[in-house]
Amino acid sequence: MSEAVFRIPETIREDTGKFKKNLKQFLAGDLSAERFKGYRVPMGIYGQRGDFKEEKYMVRVRIPGGFLTEKQFRLLAELSRDYGAGYLHFTTRQDIQLHQIEIDESAEVLDKLLKAGLSPRGGGGNTVRNIMNSPTAGVDPAGRFDTTAHCLALSEYLLADRSSFNLPRKYKIAFSVSHQDQGLATINDLGFIASLQDGRRGFKVYAAGGMGNQPAVAFKLLDFVAENEIFAVAEAIKRLFDRYGDRNNRNQARLRFVRRRFGEAKFKELFLEYFEQVKAEAETGELKFTDLDYYKDKIESGKAAEVLNLNPLNGDLNYQEVIDLIQLLEKYDLSLRTTNRQGLLLRGVDSSQLEALKEDLAAVNQSLLDSDALSAVACKGASTCRLGLCHSPNLAEAIRENLLEIEQQKRDLLPQIYISGCPNSCGQHHIGKIGFEGKAKRENGRLIPYYSLLLGAEVSEENTQYAQKTVDLPAKRIPSFLVELAEKLAAAEDYSLERFNDYLETGGREAIIQLAQKYTEIPAYSKEADFYQDWGQNEDFSLAGRGPGECGTGVLEIVRLDLDQAEAAYEQGIAEEDSDSLYQAIIAAARSLLIVRGVDTEKDRVIIKEFKKKFIAEDWVAESKEELLEQALDYRLGDQEELLSLSSEIKDLIERLEDLFNSLNSSLEFTIKKVTAVEDAGDNDSAATDFVSKNSENDKAAAAEKENYKLKDLRGVQCPINFVKAKLFLEPLPAGEIVDFYLDEGEPIKNVPRSLENEDHEILKNEKQPEGHYLLRVKKAAAN
Repeated sequence: MSEAVFRIPETIREDTGKFKKNLKQFLAGDLSAERFKGYRVPMGIYGQRGDFKEEKYMVRVRIPGGFLTEKQFRLLAELSRDYGAGYLHFTTRQDIQLHQIEIDESAEVLDKLLKAGLSPRGGGGNTVRNIMNSPTAGVDPAGRFDTTAHCLALSEYLLADRSSFNLPRKYKIAFSVSHQDQGLATINDLGFIASLQDGRRGFKVYAAGGMGNQPAVAFKLLDFVAENEIFAVAEAIKRLFDRYGDRNNRNQARLRFVRRRFGEAKFKELFLEYFEQVKAEAETGELKFTDLDYYKDKIESGKAAEVLNLNPLNGDLNYQEVIDLIQLLEKYDLSLRTTNRQGLLLRGVDSSQLEALKEDLAAVNQSLLDSDALSAVACKGASTCRLGLCHSPNLAEAIRENLLEIEQQKRDLLPQIYISGCPNSCGQHHIGKIGFEGKAKRENGRLIPYYSLLLGAEVSEENTQYAQKTVDLPAKRIPSFLVELAEKLAAAEDYSLERFNDYLETGGREAIIQLAQKYTEIPAYSKEADFYQDWGQNEDFSLAGRGPGECGTGVLEIVRLDLDQAEAAYEQGIAEEDSDSLYQAIIAAARSLLIVRGVDTEKDRVIIKEFKKKFIAEDWVAESKEELLEQALDYRLGDQEELLSLSSEIKDLIERLEDLFNSLNSSLEFTIKKVTAVEDAGDNDSAATDFVSKNSENDKAAAAEKENYKLKDLRGVQCPINFVKAKLFLEPLPAGEIVDFYLDEGEPIKNVPRSLENEDHEILKNEKQPEGHYLLRVKKAAAN
C-alpha cells in the first residue's frame, strides 16, 4: 500500500500552524526557551543530549499501530538525510524518531510529514501517546480478528480532541489480537484484547497498567465490550484520569496511581459512571465518534501468512539501508509494520522465496536477521537522552560482540534482553525474561555505570508478570556474565528457551544470581581505569550533561549518596574531633547538587569553584559560605590548622543543601526561595519553617486567633513541594489535630486543599489574608 490511510485530524493541522508561530517567536527572541519547551514537547520535539556545537532536537513521529506505507517510509528516510543524522530509530512504542534536527528547520519537517499523513503531535508531554497494535494483526493465525482499523479509528478520535494534550501525565493505549498479547495491552494505561462473544466482535478491557516508577500490571476492567464501544471506553478513562490524576506530583501522576489510591473496585465504579455518561452523550449526538467502517474498508486484512521479524541493531537504520529495504519490499511484494521491539515486521512472505529474501536482507544489514539473543532491545540512553544515566545502546553492542564469539547453539538459549539506561523503562526492562536497568553508583570515590539485573517477566492475557530485580552488576561485567550464562544454560538438563521461566522457578533463579555475584568485583582505579568508563566512552563515567526531564530518578540517588556521605563525615568529625572528616563533609556537600546543574567531578578545587558559580553566585546558598569554602581549601593546603571551629557553619551548609534537595521538582528545579529573597522577606533559608512573624501586626492577630493551633508557613514553596511538606507535617500528629497552613495565591491554594481532601483530611477554613496569602485550616484525618 503506497497511499496514507490514517486521516490527520484538522485540529492537528491547526496546532502545527500554531507551533510554527511559536517557533518564529522563539527564534526572534520573543519567547523564552522554557515557555517554548511547553509548546514543542507536546508536538513530539525533544531537546537532545550530545556533543553538538548547537543544540539539536529529536522528532518522534507517531506511527499509529505501526501501520506504515512505503511512501511514508521513504519520506522519513529522506527527512533524516536532509535534516537530521541520516538514520531512523524505531521505538518500543512503534514510533519512528528523527535525530539531530535543527530547531529552525523543524517547521519544514512538520509540514512535509503532514503532507504524507504523518505527525509527531502528542509524541511527548502529558498527552495521548501513540496507540500500539499487534504487528501481526490481520495475518496472525491465532488472532481473533484484525484490530488495525480499531487502532487507527481510535487514534483519529483522540487526536482530534485537544483535551487529549493536557492530561496529568501520558496516556498509553494498546490493542492485541490474541491471548499472546503481542500489543502489550496488559501493561498499558488502557488495553484492548480482541474477543468474540456469541459471534460478535469485541474486546476484553484492561486498565491502569504501566512500567517505570512503581510499575503495575493492568487489571481486567471489563469482560467484553462491543467493538464500536472502544471510543466510549477510551473517552471515559481519559475523563477519569483528567479528573483524578495527580497534577501536583508528577512521580505519582500516572493512571496506575489513581487505581492504587482508590482501589480497583472504586476505580471501576468511577469508570462506569463516566462510561455511561459518555455513551449518553454519543446517543444524543453531543459526542461524535470516528467512523470505524471507514478504516475497515481501507484496511486489507490478509490471510494467515508467513512473517519475518527484522531486528536492526539498537533499532537504527541509516538512509541507504532504508532505501534498499524499500526496494526489497517492492521486489517481493511485501508490506511492513513497525514493532514494539525496535524493529520491523515483514508481512506476506512467500515461503518459497524466504531464503532468497534472507540473502538480500543480509546484504542490506546483517543485524536485520539477528536472533532474539543477539538483538537486545535498548533505549537511546545517555547517547542522546537527557534523562539517560548509562549508554545502553553501547552495552547492547558489546553484548552482541561477545555472544558472537560463542557457538550459535549456545547463545540462542538466551532470551531477548531488554536494556534501559535509567529507571524510566523506555527499553522495557520490566518485561524482559532478562532485563537491565541503568543506574550509577559511587565506588572507591568514583562513579561507575551499573545495571540492576531483572529476571522472569512474562506477557500474556491474564498472566502478565514483571521481572524481578536481583543483583546490581557493573556495566563492564555484563557481556562476560551473559556469555557464561549461555554456557551454563547449555549444560542444564531439560532446559529450552521456551521454558526459561520454568527453569527460574526450579532453582535456576538462584543459580543465575549466584553466577552474577561473581561479576560484582570492583578493581582499583589504578589497576583498571577503563572499568570506570561506560561502554563506548573514552572518559571516566559521569552524569555531566544530564539535564531536566520528566523524572529525576537516578540523579537523585547520587545526590542522596553525597548528602549522606557529608552527614556521616560531619558526625564523625564532631565525634572524633577530626578536621579531615569535616573537610570531607564540606566537599561531599558541595559536590552533591552539582549533578543537577550538569557538573560531575571528583576534583576538590573544581567542586569548590563550580559550587561558588552555580550556588553561591546564583543565591541558592548564602554568600557567607564562600568564606567557609576558602578556609576548607586553606586547610587542605596546610595553611589552616583545624576546621572544628567552623562546625556550625558546616552543619548549616549541609542543612541548606538538604532543603534544596528536598525542594527539587520532577524537572530538577529548586522550588524554595533563594537566600536573597528569603532575607528580603525576613524568612529563614528553608522558606518553609514554622514561625509567626513578630514584625507584622496582621500575623500577631492571626496568632491570637489561632491560639493553640499548630502553624506551618508554606509561603514561597511551590507545587507540588508545598503539598509534600504539608503531608509530612501532618503525619506525626494525632488524628483530629488542627493545623494552620500559610499558602500563596494561585496554584498553591488551588491544589493543596484538594490534595489534602483526597487524603481524607478536613478543610475547616480557607481564607485570604490582608497580606495576600491564604490561611488554610486543616483537621487531620483519622488513621486508616
